[in-house]
Parts: sequence; C-alpha cells; structure tokens
Amino acid sequence: MAELGKINKLTIVKSVDFGLYLDGGEYGEILLPKRYVTPDMVPGSVIEVFVYLDGEERPIATTLKPLAQVGEFAYLKVKAVERAGAFLEWGIMKDILVPFREQRSPMQAGKSYVVYLYVDKLTDRILATQKPERFFKK
Repeated sequence: MAELGKINKLTIVKSVDFGLYLDGGEYGEILLPKRYVTPDMVPGSVIEVFVYLDGEERPIATTLKPLAQVGEFAYLKVKAVERAGAFLEWGIMKDILVPFREQRSPMQAGKSYVVYLYVDKLTDRILATQKPERFFKK
C-alpha cells in the first residue's frame, strides 16, 4: 500500500504511452509519468518512488527524491509567498506549502526555514509547518 509523502516500493501494474501505472493500494493505480521511466521498468517489477499529490490533488509518483518526507524536518528555501502561504522548494516538481497559520512569523521569499512535513487530516494534502509541537506526545 502506498503512503502519501513517503518513498514507497510499488509494483508496476501496466505500461501506457504516457508512463506506468503502479499499484497504490487504497489509492488505486498511481501514475509514474513517462519522464521518470527507464527501460528496465516493466509490469510486475517493484520500484522505489515518492508519492505525492499533483496539482489536481491526485496521487502521482516520481523517482526524484524530495529533500524531506512526511514526518521529517528539513531546512527549505522559500520560492514564493502567495495568498495561501509560503511555497518552499522541495526537490521535486511540486513545491510544498506552509500556510500562514503554520508560520511562526511571516516567511520571506529567498530565505530558508526549518519546517516539519505532515499530511493534513482534513484535506489529505502534504503541508509543512513551523509549529510541529502537536505531532509529538508530551
């Protein structure tokens, strides 16, 4: 079964013109886009991929390794600050959001900050926070 925001070992289910579909368990088939496919990746093989949500909130896989996974801390650089919050460079095609409510003080583009990555239980989105206390037992 695939874990969102983590590196997973998933089985290739089928090959299509635009990539491979992987067995994502409860997430169903997860696309690995063609740009990450190598000739040795064939149906039945198990490959290591990072699973996250694309721009349309669908699970997608990449062979790129993020700078941090869910449950980890990282020192990441702010790429942009927009209406939803700060977007940090994450080492994959998608940036990670730190909503304003999760910032200790307003983040600034070009600066780096220590953040903790988590999956938001309400939206199932991977987010980052500067306020990780609630994730640890006292």
